[in-house]
Amino acid sequence: MDFYYHHHFLNHSISSSGFSSFWGAFAGAFFAFIFGLITYIITKRRERFVQHKNALVLLERALNKHLNDFGALEVLIKGMQNILGQGKVDITRLFHVEIPEKLDIDLASIDLINKFFMYQISIDRLNFNMDSINRALTRIEDLFINGHGVVPENFALVQRLLTGLIGDLPKMDERTKRFLVLVRIHNKRVKNKNSFVYGVFNSLWDHEISKEEIKTERERLDKEIQDILKQDPSDMF
Repeated sequence: MDFYYHHHFLNHSISSSGFSSFWGAFAGAFFAFIFGLITYIITKRRERFVQHKNALVLLERALNKHLNDFGALEVLIKGMQNILGQGKVDITRLFHVEIPEKLDIDLASIDLINKFFMYQISIDRLNFNMDSINRALTRIEDLFINGHGVVPENFALVQRLLTGLIGDLPKMDERTKRFLVLVRIHNKRVKNKNSFVYGVFNSLWDHEISKEEIKTERERLDKEIQDILKQDPSDMF
C-alpha cells in the first residue's frame, strides 16, 4: 500500500511538473511572439512616417524646380519661335519636366496622392506635347541636312504648336503653385513631429487645411518668388 501511494504521488508530481513546464514554455513563446509583433508594427509605422516625410521634401523640391523649368522653357520657346520666323531651325530642343519616381508610393496622405496623380497627368501631357514639337523640328532639320526645301506650312505648324505650348505654361505655373502651397503646409505640419510618437500612432497623414492657411502660405510663396526675381543673377551663386 505504501509503495502504491508513493508511486502514485511520484507520478502525479512528475505530471504536474511537466504540465507546468509546458505551459511556462508556451507562455514564454507566446509573449515573445506578441512582443516581436508589436515591435515589428511599431518599426513599420515609424518607417512609413519617415518615408512619407522624406517624400514631402522631395516633392517640394521638385515643384520648386518645375517653376524654374517653366520660366526656362518660356525663354527657350521664344528663342525657337524667333529662329523659325527666319526660316531656320534651332538645334536646341525642349526638355522634359521631371518628377521623381515612387513619390505616389511613398506619400501617405490620400489627399496629396490624389492631387499628385492629377498633377502628374498634366506634366505627362506637357512632356508629350514637347516631344511632338521636338520630333517635328528634327524632321525639318533632316530635310535641311539632306538638301531638301521646307515648305512654309511646316514652319507655320511648329509655330502654332509652340504658341499653344507657351500659352499652357502660365496655367501649369499656377497649378504648380497651388499644389506647392499644399505640400509646403503638409511639410510644416510634420517637420518637427517625432517619428516614433507621431509615426506609430498614425497611419494616414491627411490634415485639415483652412482657406486662410492656404491664403497665407500662397502670399508667402509669391513673396519668396518676387524676392528671387529681384536678385541680381550674379549674387545667386
